[in-house]
Amino acid sequence: MATIAVQVVVEKLATLLAEEAQFLGGVRRGVSELRDDLESMRSFLQDAESRTETEKGVETWVKQVRDVAYDTEDILDEFSFRLSLPSQPGQNGNFVLSLPKFFHYIRQLRTRHRLAVQIEDVQRKIKEISNRRDAFSFRRIEDATSSSPTLNTWHDLRLASLFIDEADVVGIENPKSVLISWLLEGEMNLTAISVVGTGGVGKTTLVKKAYDSLVVKKYFNCHAWITVSKSFTAAELLRYALKDMLEETKERIPEGFDTMGELQVVNKLKEYLQEKRYVVVFDDVWSPNAWEVMKFALPDCCSGSRIVFTTRISDVAASIDIFSHVYRLQPLPEEEAWKLFCLKAFRRGVCPKELESISRNMLKKCGGLPLAIVAIGSLLSKKDKHVLEWMRVHDSLYSEMNSNSTLKSLERILLLSYHDLPYHLKCCFLYLSVFPEDYLIKRMKIIRLWVVERFVEEKRGLTMEEAAEEYLNELVSRSMIQVVQIDNNFNRVKTCRVHDVMREIIQLKSRNESFVLILDDKRMSLNEKIRRMAIHDSCEELLLDKRFASLRSLLVFASSMSLGKAFFKGFRLLGLLELDVARLPNLPKWIASLSYLAKLVLQYSNLNDDPLKALQGLPNLVVLELRDAYAGEELCCDDGKYPRLKKLGLIMLRQLKSVRMEQGSMLELRVLDIAACEKLEMVPLGIQHLRNLQDLTVWNMPYEFRQKIEGPHGEDFWRVQNVTNIQLS
Repeated sequence: MATIAVQVVVEKLATLLAEEAQFLGGVRRGVSELRDDLESMRSFLQDAESRTETEKGVETWVKQVRDVAYDTEDILDEFSFRLSLPSQPGQNGNFVLSLPKFFHYIRQLRTRHRLAVQIEDVQRKIKEISNRRDAFSFRRIEDATSSSPTLNTWHDLRLASLFIDEADVVGIENPKSVLISWLLEGEMNLTAISVVGTGGVGKTTLVKKAYDSLVVKKYFNCHAWITVSKSFTAAELLRYALKDMLEETKERIPEGFDTMGELQVVNKLKEYLQEKRYVVVFDDVWSPNAWEVMKFALPDCCSGSRIVFTTRISDVAASIDIFSHVYRLQPLPEEEAWKLFCLKAFRRGVCPKELESISRNMLKKCGGLPLAIVAIGSLLSKKDKHVLEWMRVHDSLYSEMNSNSTLKSLERILLLSYHDLPYHLKCCFLYLSVFPEDYLIKRMKIIRLWVVERFVEEKRGLTMEEAAEEYLNELVSRSMIQVVQIDNNFNRVKTCRVHDVMREIIQLKSRNESFVLILDDKRMSLNEKIRRMAIHDSCEELLLDKRFASLRSLLVFASSMSLGKAFFKGFRLLGLLELDVARLPNLPKWIASLSYLAKLVLQYSNLNDDPLKALQGLPNLVVLELRDAYAGEELCCDDGKYPRLKKLGLIMLRQLKSVRMEQGSMLELRVLDIAACEKLEMVPLGIQHLRNLQDLTVWNMPYEFRQKIEGPHGEDFWRVQNVTNIQLS
């Protein structure tokens, strides 16, 4: 994800040149040149990153670019941090009063000199990296046609799905019967059938079994099976279809067939299919373009012909403009998954009692995906049938992905969906690796995290959160995210999750690309440049001897954890902190010293002390969310505090009775959310002074609370009458 790293730095350099020019002095020219150098390098990165899967030299080059971008960001943030250090006011006499200004001026000179030296060093590194770039013949972004590498093994990985013995197939009888009925019955008009589902769920196997059934073979005059490569051309698909049909009936292939143009093949195929009943399968379709180029060659002779698509992408099925059926193939139910697992893992298909518990735990990781069940079952079939050996495999599945050929094939098949993503969605999808296993991800939580992490591109007419929701919907459409709950009122995702096997894969990929670190690896290098980190359980022993000076984002998911001084050692440039930690009675004092912190979320913490008071010294905080995080009755903040806060969320603070905001505090607040604070008696005292407040959202609050602010007769309506948008629900 070097492109994102470079993009962030280019934006920071532009901001520095625009807003802090007076502090740069003679360094301005160097900063401007550095921005231009990185901007130029960024234009080649998308092509370079698409080739890292197959070219190790390119992978090394991309890592060097990413590291130099991280170094530059550290330098810029350190520069801003040093300039913003407060001066201590003097006490007596004009000379003493002038001392702080004098020392501040000296500090600026030193900081500028330090910046100049560091920029020269970075420019030297960039020049060396740029010289090495020429060896790889990279294309610029505007010349690149795809963000995905060409996977030479793509067809090979699909062969197993086409030649599975009937005895090895489990759980497809019902869907197979449905498909056969759609193929043989119903409309005589040309009809499309789309089988949609996530990678590895068995779409190809299901359709192949229906396609090969005797009744289907007898019913249709012509048959063609086409595996659609991601880089197909229209002429290729048409030739494959016609050649399949001609070879089936042992008819002569026309002269010059392989060199025919698209229009010639369309006419030949259309002519051949006149008055015939045919079935054509397009397997693993990634784009609606496959249908757009084929439909002119497939005539509707009202003879009961059928076209079948298998796809991971719902939009492919939705784009078909003839009568169609859609079958959404689901993962195997637990008992059928268990049957398939036992067939693959044990010679006689029966699990020994002593291995049943660990086997079912292993099966849970497969999440009902036949491809994963077969891969992991086959791996275990070659292991000794001992509990300790199987536990070792269970605990090291993450690392087995790199070394075991069976799991490597599984990884490559599932990552086809990732490689097909537009570049901006790759970052969003990899970021899902921060969440623990089986974690239900709330729609607004992931949307806001994507926005804060700068993964979301501006889109005309949409807010950043609306654009991020489009990203989420596209990942759902591509079968890469599993929807768990739907918000029926708005027909949108409420909660979602990532399949366990895919989660293991993207955690590994995120780790390899230094994109996200899940802190459970004791072999971590002390010099590693870590930007984003997630902690899924208590691991203080990993933190005591480590410094994370480059860390920008930290998410902690733990039932209990000691967050003392040692935990926050060296975190001073941290910008995003989410603590999803139960039983945290006291707020660690070191959080209040994170002067670079922009977003803080405290959840399930059950604090005794007022967090609003404790955190009011954070000068750069923009978003503060307290969710079931405070057991006290009152929150308050003082005059002049929270100078940059734009959003405040007070959610599920069940004992809270009052909130007080002194005049002069939170002057930039734009959004205030109050929810499920059942004892809160009225809107915050002082809310009438928040002249920039635009959105007040109140939901799941007592009737009396809502009645007080419902205008124009509400008792407290005068306090909120200047708020642009008030939502009560």
